[in-house]
Amino acid sequence: MARRTRYGARRRPNDGPILVSVAVGAALLIVAGMLLLPKLFGPREYVRSAADAYCAATTADGVRHTLTPEQASNTALIANIAVNRGLPDHAATVAIATAMQESRLTNLDYGDLDSLGMFQQRPSQGWGTAEQVTDMTYATNIFYDHLLKVPDWQTIPVEDAAQEVQRSGYPDLYANWDAMARAWAAGLTGEHAAGISCALEPASSSDADGLKTAVQAALPNVVIAENPSGSGRSDNATATTDSAGSSSSAGSGTSGLFGWFGQFGRHGSDDKTTARTTLTVTLPSGLDEASQSRACWQAAGWLVTHAREYGIDAIGANGMSWNRTDGVWTGDETANQSITITLAG
Repeated sequence: MARRTRYGARRRPNDGPILVSVAVGAALLIVAGMLLLPKLFGPREYVRSAADAYCAATTADGVRHTLTPEQASNTALIANIAVNRGLPDHAATVAIATAMQESRLTNLDYGDLDSLGMFQQRPSQGWGTAEQVTDMTYATNIFYDHLLKVPDWQTIPVEDAAQEVQRSGYPDLYANWDAMARAWAAGLTGEHAAGISCALEPASSSDADGLKTAVQAALPNVVIAENPSGSGRSDNATATTDSAGSSSSAGSGTSGLFGWFGQFGRHGSDDKTTARTTLTVTLPSGLDEASQSRACWQAAGWLVTHAREYGIDAIGANGMSWNRTDGVWTGDETANQSITITLAG
């Protein structure tokens, strides 16, 4: 008698490996989605371009006067020379207003007739050679030499003092820059604390040796030194603080699938620990509180306006902090004898 074969009794192949592969694939897709979704739909960090960079002097009542980083660096030179010569703050105000009107605080290689440089000084009128008047340090010093000869220059209006030096055909125009010049002079001479800031594009490199040399020349009363290797390490991982106040870093030392889950929701920087160069500027000792504050903010203002040139990422001064991304000073001022500088990696 023939054997009957029931419908559906045929042996089926082993489906186990297929099901495992499907399950693994689905799990990987889920993990990939959880990793990518925050990056796709989470907040994006704004990266400033060089064209969008700016510097600002902020007055005590919150009014901001902005300049380009190049203009700010030149303005810092003008104020720094006044400070090192022991001149009153008003000298810097007059010089800044003059240079803003004459050249927009730019070292020009052209001008009316034979006028040249930041102050548009004329070699034919006895200001010096073309090479000299386009040297901003020389040009600033000779401007101050002439200003000091003006009777009552400290008490007459800024525009009148400027005109006595420059002999411009448009004497009234210097007054347009009075408020701006006062704000920058107050911030750079240290009269106004945390008055100078810059918001800059990310730095790709830094020059610690160049910065040390420049600080020693511009700020002869301070001491600058590089911190020992490793003391300036910066952890780029996202830090979290628990209710007990302890700090931990997401993804630090965790491996495997649970390590992947530690990455969820993180944006911006990678989980890397990179060595950062840090320097310390030590202010003169024995200063009273007002003089200490002035010395601190003179140095900090100079450093901020040279952050682009030397690759400075962040500065800590008198209990306050600045970084090139946010471009503002934060924190409460507390007297401190040193300034810390963090350079780009």
